[in-house]
Amino acid sequence: MHKNDYFLTRNKTRKLYSTIVHDSFFLNVNIASKKILRAKIKEVTHYQGKTMTLGSFIKNILHKEPQAHTAPAHLQGAVEIKGFEIATCKKIYYHYLFEGESTTALNVPQKLVIDMVISQLRKKEQRVNAVPRLPAVIPKLLRSLKDPQSSARDYVAIINKDPAMSAAVLKLANSVYFNPRSKSISDIDRAIIKLGIEGLRSVLSAAVMQPIIQRQSPYFNQTGQRLWLHSLNCAVACEVIARTRALDCYKAYLMGLVHDIGKITLFSELCKQFKLNETAQVPGHSAFAPALKKISTHLSSLIAKDWGLPQEICTALDQQVGLTEQAQLTPYGELLYQANLACEMYAVTPQSKRASITPILDQFKLPKDLWNTLDSVNTQL
Repeated sequence: MHKNDYFLTRNKTRKLYSTIVHDSFFLNVNIASKKILRAKIKEVTHYQGKTMTLGSFIKNILHKEPQAHTAPAHLQGAVEIKGFEIATCKKIYYHYLFEGESTTALNVPQKLVIDMVISQLRKKEQRVNAVPRLPAVIPKLLRSLKDPQSSARDYVAIINKDPAMSAAVLKLANSVYFNPRSKSISDIDRAIIKLGIEGLRSVLSAAVMQPIIQRQSPYFNQTGQRLWLHSLNCAVACEVIARTRALDCYKAYLMGLVHDIGKITLFSELCKQFKLNETAQVPGHSAFAPALKKISTHLSSLIAKDWGLPQEICTALDQQVGLTEQAQLTPYGELLYQANLACEMYAVTPQSKRASITPILDQFKLPKDLWNTLDSVNTQL
């Protein structure tokens, strides 16, 4: 019997107990029947390897709130598309992030730096020094999803405390995606009217995450900007796709926004250490790409847990580690896999050749206008 078959709601348990008491009292069951009955009760009260007496079981149900129980999400296989296999797309995308020769051998100091940085980032006590804290506004926005009293006024109070955040919110609010009519939004109050609560929540999240993702670097100075644009594109793609799959749009958006935090963290730490241990050989593609391929996805998962992000996001990020066609994914895990691959191929494909990546939309059953939507995100950013 599957363990979920043992799970009883409060009402079902009360009904069961009432039936047991009623039958025992009015039918005056014999000793043998009582033994069978006790065995059945023991079976019911045995859950996740723990057995309670009937008295403890009933007391626990009647006097305590039951633990939240969520049935396991339906799992889907990570379907690969011919010509857009996971390994192939990753290789192309990393060449986009780190342009140049990929066969240059590393010198000894570079190898030592890479090993040291990876080792440090695996340890939580050292990782916290490399990873900025999750902006305080993100937990507030997550809580607001469950708070029907949450209002735009709460968000305005947050935004107005930080001029830099106000500027970032207005810049994002004026992008074609959030402001398709291109009527200039010049103040926060107008932004609220135009965007609504959901739009403002997304814009505010992007504004506070941008400085964390888009970091300056002494090597491959375009990489930080490219990772930021990809993260924003992936957030929007996740949000758009989530609407078609009855998933929480904001959680999906936040998941896409933070999914590459491991990449930017590892890239930034490697840059810092390469600079401190500078040699005549400038670190190139081979100094960054293999290390990021090796650990960045796992690192994103660790950071999400460090930040205390929702379980759906942490699980989805976990499922991207060592992703293969045989992997089983939750709805959020499948969403992230598909949106990320689509956005990576969008990033590396010139607009004139977009037809070549249309099979991604068809095979994954993604919105037909996704490329146009992503174009609107990048306009004015």
